[in-house]
Amino acid sequence: MKSLRLALIGIGIAGLAGGAISLAIAASSDHAEDVQIGAVVFTPLIGWSFIGTGLFAWWRRPENRIGALMTAVGFVWFLASLITSDVPGLFAIGGLFSALPYALLLHMLVAFPTGRLETRWQRILVGVGYFDTTVMQVLGVLFLDTTDPDVCTSCPGNPILISDQVVASGIAYGLQALIGIFGLSGIGILLVRRWRSASSAIRSALTPVLLVGVLTAFLLGLSLIGDIAGFPDGTGEDVIDILGAAAMASVPFAFLIGLLHSRLSRATAVSELVARLGEADRRQGMRDALAEALGDPSLSLAYWVPEQGRYVDAAGHAVELPARDGSTACTPVEHEGRPVAMICHDASLDTEPELIGAVGAAASLALENERLNVELRARVEELRASRARIVQAADEERRRLERDLHDGAQQRLVSLALNLRLASSKLDKDPAAAKALLEETTAELGEATSELRELARGLHPAVLSDRGLRPALEALAGRAPVPVELGEPPAERLPPAVESASYFVVAEALTNVARYAEATHAEVSVTRANGQVEVEVSDDGIGGADPAAGSGLRGLADRVAALDGRLEVISPEGEGTVVRAVIPCG
Repeated sequence: MKSLRLALIGIGIAGLAGGAISLAIAASSDHAEDVQIGAVVFTPLIGWSFIGTGLFAWWRRPENRIGALMTAVGFVWFLASLITSDVPGLFAIGGLFSALPYALLLHMLVAFPTGRLETRWQRILVGVGYFDTTVMQVLGVLFLDTTDPDVCTSCPGNPILISDQVVASGIAYGLQALIGIFGLSGIGILLVRRWRSASSAIRSALTPVLLVGVLTAFLLGLSLIGDIAGFPDGTGEDVIDILGAAAMASVPFAFLIGLLHSRLSRATAVSELVARLGEADRRQGMRDALAEALGDPSLSLAYWVPEQGRYVDAAGHAVELPARDGSTACTPVEHEGRPVAMICHDASLDTEPELIGAVGAAASLALENERLNVELRARVEELRASRARIVQAADEERRRLERDLHDGAQQRLVSLALNLRLASSKLDKDPAAAKALLEETTAELGEATSELRELARGLHPAVLSDRGLRPALEALAGRAPVPVELGEPPAERLPPAVESASYFVVAEALTNVARYAEATHAEVSVTRANGQVEVEVSDDGIGGADPAAGSGLRGLADRVAALDGRLEVISPEGEGTVVRAVIPCG
């Protein structure tokens, strides 16, 4: 920041020197007597006002380009004022730069207040402005004989004259004026639309700047029309030029007025917000208070729920923050270093970060209180949704069991009954056939028993109830298709519900490793500390797991949530997956 301050001081000194030199040149000019008073008055006024205001804006907001653009307008204006010089070289430089300040001014107005050209049409129009004031200007100067009395009285010769082609110079300047008129019309429409689409808080700051900017563009357009139409002397063209210069000189002051107005608006907004906070006892009261303070009726609030790791609305429903699309932006609010809420507002408010920061700071405590209420509603909402999912999962599980029993064990038992009847009928007539049939039935009975045992293990593994968590996890690891490194689980038995939840977290995670992860290795750890059990399963697979995409992880989250725990899935693309459950265990 110190280096920036020194640089701005240096630029300011250069601006003072440039203005003094321009003033001296204008005052001593032999060929600009008809505009000498205007040049002496407006040259330093416009240049110094742009440079001074630009340096102030640059210092206040270094990241915003408006300050640099305003400063550039002032310096280029001093270069353009060299056209009053009697020295041919300086006179030519002034002629080459005489139109460029207007392109910089229009760039600044179009980019105001963000300092950026947001849309393709903005970039096209500003690009046309620069083309018109550089390329077309150079073409006109190259063929302009400044010693011609019809062009200029007592002007020095044009040192970069290629050829005295009055027609070529006239065509170049005529095209320049036409392009300028169309460009100014487009930019005027953009500025009006910018003002109409801005929020009321931003509109109050934009109004003086855009009003003066549109007026300046309008007067410049009239001057260009006069150049094309060739108004005769005495028709007021000089008056239009003087009015245009006066409007140009007022742009920096309009910027300062807008800046001051925004600061006053900020103080008013904060005081009104503080007065309204006590009334914000309804769900939408807080949102309405902030929307009124910021002058943005589209404003919305999202509250941070740390246990769920997401934002919710005032009713406790999960919300997705809007993407930054040029029309909407979100600003975080913190209380004592912790995230509290997110204020989503019109993107134009980004130009007033102090306004949003002041409003957010004033409302942070009230937002924290509201967040606690919202967090409770979010828990109730999550509990309601979890209960519905558990009921649905139970119904689906019962249907699956019915289907598995019907298609598996039941069919085998029916087949066993038929085989036993057949063996009984052949026992006396054909003992050998009956014996073979009984052996086949015995094998079938073994398979049916295995199926029932596998089905029972899916419901609740007997080894978990009989021997505890470690043997049950060892059995899971032994059946996994990839090598599984099993950490040392707690030596003591855990509460049955915690053991069961821990087991099924590992079982589901290893199942997903086998099906989707394309992993070569997995690690399982179960630790108990500080009154809670942490279960973690990690792999070196392809990642990209989405808990919301399948019912398995969602069911696990519900099972863990039923014990007041939480489930976390970390699965960046290409970096493996970590499934972590934290379950309270007193």
